Amino acid sequence: MRILSMTATFGKLSNQTLELEPRLNIIEAPNEWGKSTWCAFVMAMLYGIDTSSRSKAGFLADKEHYAPWSGEPMSGSMTILWDDREITLERRGKGRTPMGEVKAYETHTGVPVPELEIAAPGQVLLGVERSVFERVGFLRHGEMPVTEDEALRRRLNELVTTGDESGASDALAQKLKDLKNKCRFNKKGVLPELEAQKAQLDQKIQQIRSLENQIAGITDRQESLQRQVRLLENHKQALEYESQLQYAQKLAAAQVGQQAARQALAAAEEACKDLPSQEEIRQDIAALRQLKETREALHMQVQMLPPVPQMPVCPEPFRGRDTAKLVSEAQADTKTLTQLQADRKKTTPYILGAIAFAVGVGLLVTGVLALQIVAALLLASGIVLITACASKQKKLAAGIEKLIEKYRSIPESDWIFAATDYVASLQAYEQALGDYQRELAEINRQREQTDQQIANLTDGRGLGYFEEICRENQQKYTNLQEQQRLCRQAEDVLQALTGAGKTAAPPDFEDTLEFTAQETAKRLSDIYTQKQMLQLQMGQCQGQIQSLGQADSLLAERDRLEARIEQVEQYYRALTRAQETLVQTTQELQRRFAPRLSQRAQELFGQLTGERYRRLSLRQDLSLEVGAEGETGLHGTLWRSDGTVDQLYLALRLAVSEELTPNAPLVLDDALVQFDDTRLATAIEILRQQSENKQVILFTCQSREKEIGK
Repeated sequence: MRILSMTATFGKLSNQTLELEPRLNIIEAPNEWGKSTWCAFVMAMLYGIDTSSRSKAGFLADKEHYAPWSGEPMSGSMTILWDDREITLERRGKGRTPMGEVKAYETHTGVPVPELEIAAPGQVLLGVERSVFERVGFLRHGEMPVTEDEALRRRLNELVTTGDESGASDALAQKLKDLKNKCRFNKKGVLPELEAQKAQLDQKIQQIRSLENQIAGITDRQESLQRQVRLLENHKQALEYESQLQYAQKLAAAQVGQQAARQALAAAEEACKDLPSQEEIRQDIAALRQLKETREALHMQVQMLPPVPQMPVCPEPFRGRDTAKLVSEAQADTKTLTQLQADRKKTTPYILGAIAFAVGVGLLVTGVLALQIVAALLLASGIVLITACASKQKKLAAGIEKLIEKYRSIPESDWIFAATDYVASLQAYEQALGDYQRELAEINRQREQTDQQIANLTDGRGLGYFEEICRENQQKYTNLQEQQRLCRQAEDVLQALTGAGKTAAPPDFEDTLEFTAQETAKRLSDIYTQKQMLQLQMGQCQGQIQSLGQADSLLAERDRLEARIEQVEQYYRALTRAQETLVQTTQELQRRFAPRLSQRAQELFGQLTGERYRRLSLRQDLSLEVGAEGETGLHGTLWRSDGTVDQLYLALRLAVSEELTPNAPLVLDDALVQFDDTRLATAIEILRQQSENKQVILFTCQSREKEIGK
């Protein structure tokens, strides 16, 4: 595909037109002319505007970045040569989507080209996705490295290894991943659901067992209370029998007791008149107990917190220095030390001085005046050279000693490692300290919230005071109930005694108790109250068991769930093994595309650098290492100059584009600004050769490229 012309209302471009040649185009223009805007326009015409992107601090989404300055709608057209046909692509807004409407037709006949009237006609025209074309067909200054991209990796791998671009392996990998996610993904999936169901069943079964134990305890307690009732009822009957024998005395005593009971009941009712209800008191006590437990739990959390992270010890040479600059300073100092040591080994000036001095001495003894004059000059030159060399050596030694003193006990080879290790340990300490402080702050926040709830419940009077008040109120209600019972009892006794015609039977069996009638009645009343409470508790337990279900059914359901969980876990493990096998196979295939690209990139890089670099290694992540003539090993881009790095990645981009986009345009935006004149001329020549097979569009703000390209 070749671009013949473009007309754009895009960003700062307002209905501007750019004419292009089918082969090499060198477009020289000053900064802010619109070179980068034209590059973005090419991408927008071929692949549209990414409307999902959102602007944020320091970044503008394309739909806002390239909104026309003139206020007109974003639009444009591009005339291209494709499959020996001259075709015009037009884009304009569609609803709220900028440049969302695509129209394609033959330029001279107007015949529609429907296969290009899609959201991303670049995939049909160039045969690659947007991300691949961005990384292969576009070279911008500052963005020369070819970053790894899944689509780029897939196309390189499939093209070089099998020639198949169906993406079956990636589809299988995605399918395996989807199946695993259905089994378990974080806290979602079949396994977490089954485990949650099993946990619920276990909890229900445990609750049922606990409730059954409670029912057994209640039954034992009820039987014990029933035995006590039988004894007390017999004792009561014995007392009544004795009372009848002493009727007169008891009648008088009963009348007195009734009067006292009524007075005590009136006092108890007066004491309870202004109190909250018993239910409200029980709710307050329950809430109070819950808040106390919460506060104790929070206190326990504080006790269980790990110790405060300790700041790493700063090595003596790094004390008082800017931590952010330690690594860069260590790198710079290591480089300076290496240079000083290399300069110190240079002895050429010293040797020349010694030679001049020796020759001067030899000529001085000849006795010839002219030679003696030359000898004097040579002696003076030798002395000057020797003195200068000695002075330089002294300065170099002083510089080396100063750098070594700066790092004291740290060996020269460990400067960078020591700085990097200390900075990393300091960052880990700051992260751990932040986590500790956040956890402690959250606990303190919960404690403050609990204290506030306590204050709201007690009206600020404190837990102990409020609890004592609640218990006193409860006791008053208990006393009221007791007085009511005693009053009823006194009236009953009086009524019983008043009916003198009634006779009392003797006890059913021998009475061994020595309680009074009141004590007996109170004990019976207490026991009946306890029995009622026990019966209520038993009803509650039975109701809870009924709501939870039958234990046998729950156990059977749990067994079924455990079998299902084991089945799904086996399936999950099988998927994991299949996934690992697929990854190993895919990685092996990925390693195959590197030699072919490496060889072509090495050829191009050798041309760009005058064959200085003849060894090149391409890693799986598309990073590069190269070796120059005379170097024993390969080094990455951090060891090379910026210009050399740009040349290295230009070679890689060209090699990749030859593989993936042999017919797609190659667009360069100020990509050669760091090339020296010699390598720039070579690069222009390589681009000229590339333009024999594809269109090359070079935007530049300098005049060198255009002058060399003439």
